[in-house]
Amino acid sequence: MVPPKTLIVTTTSKILYADDDSDDQYLLNESIVSSGLKADMVYVTNGQEAISYIEHTSDALPSLVILDLNMPKMNGRETLRYLKAHPRYHDIPVIILSTSENKRERDACAAQGALSYFVKPRQMQDYDTIVKVCQSYVH
Repeated sequence: MVPPKTLIVTTTSKILYADDDSDDQYLLNESIVSSGLKADMVYVTNGQEAISYIEHTSDALPSLVILDLNMPKMNGRETLRYLKAHPRYHDIPVIILSTSENKRERDACAAQGALSYFVKPRQMQDYDTIVKVCQSYVH
C-alpha cells in the first residue's frame, strides 16, 4: 500500500494598513514583527489608495484592514463605509486606529461595521493589545 501524499499548504495572511503617518506605520509593523504574527503588511497613506489596492490586487484580499481615522483624500470612516457597502469586501474585518478618544466617533465606526476601535498608543508596548486583536482576525 502506498502512503497518501502529504499536501502542505502555506498561507500568508495580509494586513492592509492605511495611515498617513509613517511613524505610526513603523510602530505597528515593529509590534507585529516582534509578536511573531505571520502576515504580510501592505502600507498605503489614505483611503483612496486602500480601495485602489483592494480593487486591483491580483493576490487574495487582505485578511484584515486597519484604517487611521484622519487621513487626506479619503478618511477612515469614508473608507470603512465603502468597504462595508461593497459585497466583495463586506466581510473583511476592519480595525480603526485614531488619535480621537471621542465616544461618538467610536460608536459611529462600530455602527458602520468596524470590529474594533483603538486610540493610537503613545508607547511601543501599548501596541500589544492591538496586535493581539489583529491575531484573532488573521488566519
